[in-house]
Amino acid sequence: MGPVLVYMLDEFDVSIARWGTVLAVAAVCYGLGAFALSRLADRFGRRPMLIWPVGLYAVVSIGAAVAPNFLTLAGLTFCGALLVAGMNPAVHAASRDLSPQLGRAIAYSWVSLAFTMGALLSTAVAARTIPIWPGWRPQFWIAAAIAVVTALVLAFFYRDLSSRVRGQVVRSSADADDGKSEVPAKGMGPAASAVPDAPRAVAYYDGRLVYRSGRLWMLGTTLLFWSLAYSTVAAYVPTSLTQHFQVEPAKAAGITSYFWLVFTASVFVSGWLSDRLQVRKTVTAVGGLTTGLCYFVVAALPVGTPYWKLAVVWSLTGWCAGFIYPAWCALFSETAEQVTPFGVARAFGFVGLLYPVAGVTLNLGLPQVVARWGWPAWMQVAGASCVMCAILVGFGHGPWWRPRRGTLRSRP
Repeated sequence: MGPVLVYMLDEFDVSIARWGTVLAVAAVCYGLGAFALSRLADRFGRRPMLIWPVGLYAVVSIGAAVAPNFLTLAGLTFCGALLVAGMNPAVHAASRDLSPQLGRAIAYSWVSLAFTMGALLSTAVAARTIPIWPGWRPQFWIAAAIAVVTALVLAFFYRDLSSRVRGQVVRSSADADDGKSEVPAKGMGPAASAVPDAPRAVAYYDGRLVYRSGRLWMLGTTLLFWSLAYSTVAAYVPTSLTQHFQVEPAKAAGITSYFWLVFTASVFVSGWLSDRLQVRKTVTAVGGLTTGLCYFVVAALPVGTPYWKLAVVWSLTGWCAGFIYPAWCALFSETAEQVTPFGVARAFGFVGLLYPVAGVTLNLGLPQVVARWGWPAWMQVAGASCVMCAILVGFGHGPWWRPRRGTLRSRP
């Protein structure tokens, strides 16, 4: 919607404030949808929760393309948020299923890439098609076509692992060849050791243990603080560069693009490093501390800072920020496995409840902070949020330092 939002607001004569209210409600729908639909991903498998939401998203896109009024469009926006929320935990859980621990962080690096590449695809398609098909409605027809193609690709090429295989944690291909694949952790429940695939209901009920894990809830809170820092860049950094540093809008967009380009490269480097060293907590904490430091540096820069210096600082911020999410996802999934291997999707689902909290805090809190104390004050808030990420990863399961050869790679 971003590239064609101005057309939508103009056609329906809607203010940006009213549209912001719609997005706030959509964020709540997203959180509730992630919590509720993640249960289905554990109950019926990842495949249905990947194919059907994408297919239904095509229906929602077609409905938006022919929406007769703003209320209809708003309702479809809520439905779209619900469907995206249903896909997100399933994607994260499927990434856990298909990647051993020695390749898990790099798999989540690809998930991280989806966020940036999705935004780039949206803007690139809009830039090339709006001159041909003016207005906002054609973009939703294009979105529907992409959704149909994606659903068909998933239907033909993606298959779920069986519950028996999902109940095991395969550390590496070398371990599997040696017959040393890790056995389910103590306390996983009766379904973890089940050999046949039949008792899917037993595995599903065993997965409810994730809701009772205080460690998982505390580790999941990391994403609340990371979302504040991440969304600050996505939504407000170009505006802050223009208002505080008097940078021209085009140049402000260029500086922000440096962040995303470096960030994209960094997530793969950090994912490889996390898998190589098997110290998820250390990689995430280093990323949180260094990113927080970069935000504090931004807050301390004076008005009139040269363009090149701003570009260097935000590029460095993007590099450090790339070390947070992939390693955290690997840490969170492995911590969930220590509770039960059959509740990973639900674990990512209840973390989705924190997205609306972050969104409301950002969109209601940032304007108040900036109005009273200026943009540097909010950059300090974002920096403190990154530091909190570094602190909260201590609740995750695994070592801070690389264990010696011949010892287990992860300990409580």
